[in-house]
Amino acid sequence: MIIDAHLHLPVGEKFRTLQEKKEKLLAEMNENHVDKCIVIADSWPESEIGSTDELTDLFPVTEEQRVLVAGGISPDVSFRESLSKLNGYLDRRQIVGIKLYTGHEKFYLDDERLSEVYETALRYNVPVLFHSGWDDAQYGNADLAEKVLGKYPELKLVCCHCWYPHIQKCMKLIKYPNMFFDLSSVADDADTQNDIADSVMTLIEKVPDRVIFGSDSFGCSMKEHIRFIGSLDLAPETKQKIFYDNAKRIYQI
Repeated sequence: MIIDAHLHLPVGEKFRTLQEKKEKLLAEMNENHVDKCIVIADSWPESEIGSTDELTDLFPVTEEQRVLVAGGISPDVSFRESLSKLNGYLDRRQIVGIKLYTGHEKFYLDDERLSEVYETALRYNVPVLFHSGWDDAQYGNADLAEKVLGKYPELKLVCCHCWYPHIQKCMKLIKYPNMFFDLSSVADDADTQNDIADSVMTLIEKVPDRVIFGSDSFGCSMKEHIRFIGSLDLAPETKQKIFYDNAKRIYQI
């Protein structure tokens, strides 16, 4: 059983419509035997990967729903309108989390404007996901995550990409029981996978109930991420937690 807890709609000239992107996503899931996934919306109203409005329309809530949605929001883009819409989606259980694109966008994780986002997530008991790593990593660094958790200890905070390629930064946060780690993108570079594998193994061994599988498809390879996690020397029950159980619990799937 696999839940891919971090992916986006495919982009590019081959996919002219949202329906074509949806069909490609479902085909990718079928090819890689992924049971469910969480597709993450952009924070902008117009985007190739889809806005929250578009994704909630594209993947409506059903009893057999395979594709769930995490909504996106930015303090710099129609913030009040977006926050109001997120509350409506959460009321109707159309989204399972809220994504902040720290680093992709120039705002910090502890920006005071985000207090309403964190309070909304607490009220609905959903996680807040944030981008980390690569260039402009200062906007979502470990010290800021610690500040947020210090102020909102009950908040479920998900670090997307585990500060890739500096996975060891996760260790600073494992003392916080509501800090979770999303492995999307960690298998992106074949040349660094051995070093990355050691850091990922250490993290999983420390907090096996708080590490979540994600691929960041279509920016990265779903197949390669499944292969990478499957290759780690982990007990079968631990792999089950990473691939399925943890996401199911954290996102209330």
